[in-house]
Amino acid sequence: MIKVEKIIDDAKILIWDLTESVDVLKQELIEFNEVEFNRIVSEKRKREFLGVRVALKALIGNDVQIGYDTAGKPFLLNNCCQISISHSKNWIALMSHPTRSVGIDIECPTNKIQKIYKRFLSVIEQKELSNGKNLNQLQLAWSVKEALYKIIGNEAVDFATQLRIFPFEVKSFGEIIAQHIPTKKIYQLHYTQNSAYTLVYCQD
Repeated sequence: MIKVEKIIDDAKILIWDLTESVDVLKQELIEFNEVEFNRIVSEKRKREFLGVRVALKALIGNDVQIGYDTAGKPFLLNNCCQISISHSKNWIALMSHPTRSVGIDIECPTNKIQKIYKRFLSVIEQKELSNGKNLNQLQLAWSVKEALYKIIGNEAVDFATQLRIFPFEVKSFGEIIAQHIPTKKIYQLHYTQNSAYTLVYCQD
Protein backbone atom coordinates (compact mmCIF):
# COMPACT_ATOMS: atom_id res chain seq x y z
CA MET A 1 0.00 0.00 0.00
CA ILE A 2 1.37 3.41 -1.00
CA LYS A 3 1.22 6.07 1.68
CA VAL A 4 1.96 9.74 0.95
CA GLU A 5 2.59 12.10 3.85
CA LYS A 6 2.83 15.89 3.75
CA ILE A 7 5.54 17.22 6.00
CA ILE A 8 6.97 20.67 6.70
CA ASP A 9 7.20 23.45 4.13
CA ASP A 10 5.32 21.79 1.25
CA ALA A 11 7.62 18.75 1.23
CA LYS A 12 6.07 15.29 0.79
CA ILE A 13 7.42 11.82 1.43
CA LEU A 14 6.25 8.41 0.31
CA ILE A 15 7.22 5.01 1.76
CA TRP A 16 6.15 1.81 0.01
CA ASP A 17 6.71 -1.89 0.67
CA LEU A 18 6.89 -3.01 -2.95
CA THR A 19 5.54 -6.54 -3.42
CA GLU A 20 3.78 -6.20 -6.79
CA SER A 21 4.98 -8.06 -9.89
CA VAL A 22 6.38 -6.45 -13.04
CA ASP A 23 3.12 -7.10 -14.92
CA VAL A 24 1.00 -5.47 -12.21
CA LEU A 25 3.29 -2.44 -12.05
CA LYS A 26 3.19 -1.97 -15.83
CA GLN A 27 -0.60 -1.70 -15.68
CA GLU A 28 -0.27 1.30 -13.35
CA LEU A 29 1.71 3.34 -15.87
CA ILE A 30 0.46 4.93 -19.08
CA GLU A 31 3.97 5.46 -20.40
CA PHE A 32 7.58 4.91 -19.36
CA ASN A 33 10.96 4.62 -21.06
CA GLU A 34 10.71 1.10 -22.48
CA VAL A 35 14.17 1.29 -24.10
CA GLU A 36 15.76 1.93 -20.70
CA PHE A 37 13.54 -0.69 -19.07
CA ASN A 38 14.43 -3.38 -21.62
CA ARG A 39 18.15 -2.94 -20.88
CA ILE A 40 17.56 -4.18 -17.32
CA VAL A 41 18.27 -7.88 -16.83
CA SER A 42 17.49 -8.42 -13.14
CA GLU A 43 13.83 -8.98 -12.21
CA LYS A 44 14.42 -7.11 -8.95
CA ARG A 45 15.82 -4.09 -10.79
CA LYS A 46 12.88 -4.15 -13.23
CA ARG A 47 10.46 -4.04 -10.30
CA GLU A 48 12.41 -1.18 -8.74
CA PHE A 49 12.44 0.74 -12.05
CA LEU A 50 8.68 0.45 -12.45
CA GLY A 51 7.96 0.78 -8.73
CA VAL A 52 9.76 4.11 -8.47
CA ARG A 53 7.71 5.49 -11.35
CA VAL A 54 4.43 4.20 -9.94
CA ALA A 55 5.36 5.74 -6.58
CA LEU A 56 6.25 9.07 -8.21
CA LYS A 57 2.89 9.03 -9.96
CA ALA A 58 1.20 8.63 -6.57
CA LEU A 59 3.37 11.36 -5.07
CA ILE A 60 3.01 13.92 -7.86
CA GLY A 61 -0.30 12.98 -9.46
CA ASN A 62 0.65 11.92 -12.98
CA ASP A 63 3.14 9.87 -14.99
CA VAL A 64 6.59 11.46 -15.01
CA GLN A 65 9.84 10.97 -16.88
CA ILE A 66 13.07 10.78 -14.87
CA GLY A 67 16.44 12.11 -16.00
CA TYR A 68 19.85 11.93 -14.31
CA ASP A 69 22.49 14.65 -14.10
CA THR A 70 26.24 14.07 -14.53
CA ALA A 71 26.56 13.07 -10.87
CA GLY A 72 23.74 10.52 -11.19
CA LYS A 73 21.20 12.62 -9.28
CA PRO A 74 17.61 12.02 -10.49
CA PHE A 75 15.39 14.87 -11.65
CA LEU A 76 12.02 15.19 -13.35
CA LEU A 77 12.18 16.19 -17.01
CA ASN A 78 9.18 18.50 -16.61
CA ASN A 79 10.89 20.25 -13.66
CA CYS A 80 7.64 20.32 -11.66
CA CYS A 81 9.51 19.70 -8.39
CA GLN A 82 12.73 18.53 -6.77
CA ILE A 83 12.92 14.82 -5.90
CA SER A 84 15.02 12.28 -4.06
CA ILE A 85 14.77 8.49 -4.42
CA SER A 86 15.94 5.60 -2.25
CA HIS A 87 15.28 1.87 -2.11
CA SER A 88 16.42 -1.06 0.01
CA LYS A 89 15.23 -4.63 -0.51
CA ASN A 90 11.45 -4.24 -1.17
CA TRP A 91 11.19 -0.75 0.30
CA ILE A 92 10.95 2.41 -1.79
CA ALA A 93 11.17 5.92 -0.31
CA LEU A 94 10.61 9.17 -2.21
CA MET A 95 10.67 12.83 -1.22
CA SER A 96 9.60 15.89 -3.19
CA HIS A 97 9.46 19.66 -2.78
CA PRO A 98 8.24 22.30 -5.25
CA THR A 99 11.52 24.27 -5.17
CA ARG A 100 13.99 23.09 -2.51
CA SER A 101 16.58 20.33 -2.87
CA VAL A 102 15.71 17.24 -0.84
CA GLY A 103 17.45 14.07 0.29
CA ILE A 104 16.01 10.80 1.55
CA ASP A 105 17.53 7.44 2.44
CA ILE A 106 15.95 4.16 3.48
CA GLU A 107 17.99 1.16 4.64
CA CYS A 108 16.94 -2.27 5.86
CA PRO A 109 18.80 -3.60 8.94
CA THR A 110 22.20 -5.20 8.33
CA ASN A 111 25.16 -6.13 10.50
CA LYS A 112 27.55 -5.23 7.66
CA ILE A 113 27.45 -1.60 8.78
CA GLN A 114 29.69 -2.49 11.73
CA LYS A 115 32.42 -3.62 9.33
CA ILE A 116 32.55 -0.36 7.37
CA TYR A 117 31.65 2.41 9.84
CA LYS A 118 35.27 3.65 10.07
CA ARG A 119 35.06 4.51 6.36
CA PHE A 120 32.20 6.98 6.76
CA LEU A 121 32.69 8.29 10.32
CA SER A 122 35.61 10.45 11.43
CA VAL A 123 37.64 9.44 14.47
CA ILE A 124 35.77 12.03 16.55
CA GLU A 125 32.38 10.76 15.34
CA GLN A 126 33.37 7.17 16.09
CA LYS A 127 34.13 8.10 19.71
CA GLU A 128 30.92 10.13 20.07
CA LEU A 129 28.76 7.43 18.46
CA SER A 130 29.52 4.41 20.66
CA ASN A 131 32.72 3.34 18.82
CA GLY A 132 30.67 1.13 16.55
CA LYS A 133 28.88 -0.75 19.31
CA ASN A 134 25.37 0.62 18.75
CA LEU A 135 24.10 -0.87 15.47
CA ASN A 136 20.99 1.32 15.32
CA GLN A 137 23.11 4.43 15.78
CA LEU A 138 25.47 3.38 12.99
CA GLN A 139 22.56 2.76 10.62
CA LEU A 140 21.17 6.21 11.37
CA ALA A 141 24.58 7.82 10.88
CA TRP A 142 24.98 6.14 7.48
CA SER A 143 21.52 7.22 6.32
CA VAL A 144 22.12 10.78 7.53
CA LYS A 145 25.20 11.05 5.35
CA GLU A 146 23.49 9.37 2.38
CA ALA A 147 20.57 11.83 2.59
CA LEU A 148 22.95 14.80 2.81
CA TYR A 149 25.01 13.55 -0.13
CA LYS A 150 21.85 13.48 -2.23
CA ILE A 151 21.34 17.18 -1.49
CA ILE A 152 24.93 18.43 -1.61
CA GLY A 153 26.39 16.16 -4.29
CA ASN A 154 30.09 15.67 -5.00
CA GLU A 155 31.14 18.26 -2.42
CA ALA A 156 30.04 15.70 0.18
CA VAL A 157 31.39 12.55 -1.45
CA ASP A 158 33.91 11.91 1.34
CA PHE A 159 31.53 11.10 4.20
CA ALA A 160 34.20 10.97 6.90
CA THR A 161 35.90 14.30 6.17
CA GLN A 162 33.21 16.45 4.54
CA LEU A 163 30.15 15.62 6.68
CA ARG A 164 29.96 15.90 10.47
CA ILE A 165 27.21 14.35 12.61
CA PHE A 166 26.76 15.76 16.10
CA PRO A 167 26.04 13.40 19.03
CA PHE A 168 22.47 12.09 19.28
CA GLU A 169 20.45 9.53 21.20
CA VAL A 170 18.70 6.74 19.33
CA LYS A 171 14.90 6.81 19.50
CA SER A 172 12.14 5.46 17.30
CA PHE A 173 11.92 8.88 15.65
CA GLY A 174 13.57 12.24 16.08
CA GLU A 175 16.01 14.77 14.64
CA ILE A 176 19.74 14.73 14.01
CA ILE A 177 21.96 17.76 13.44
CA ALA A 178 24.80 17.56 10.95
CA GLN A 179 27.21 19.92 9.22
CA HIS A 180 28.73 20.18 5.76
CA ILE A 181 32.29 20.92 6.86
CA PRO A 182 33.60 22.78 3.75
CA THR A 183 30.76 25.34 3.88
CA LYS A 184 30.02 25.06 7.63
CA LYS A 185 26.32 24.81 6.75
CA ILE A 186 24.13 23.15 9.37
CA TYR A 187 21.37 20.70 8.43
CA GLN A 188 18.49 19.36 10.50
CA LEU A 189 17.49 15.85 9.49
CA HIS A 190 14.42 13.87 10.55
CA TYR A 191 14.39 10.13 11.07
CA THR A 192 12.22 7.10 11.78
CA GLN A 193 13.66 3.76 12.80
CA ASN A 194 11.82 0.49 13.31
CA SER A 195 12.40 -3.25 12.86
CA ALA A 196 11.80 -3.00 9.09
CA TYR A 197 13.93 0.01 8.09
CA THR A 198 15.84 3.16 8.97
CA LEU A 199 14.52 6.27 7.21
CA VAL A 200 16.22 9.68 7.16
CA TYR A 201 15.15 12.75 5.20
CA CYS A 202 16.12 16.39 4.88
CA GLN A 203 15.62 19.48 2.75
CA ASP A 204 18.01 22.26 1.86
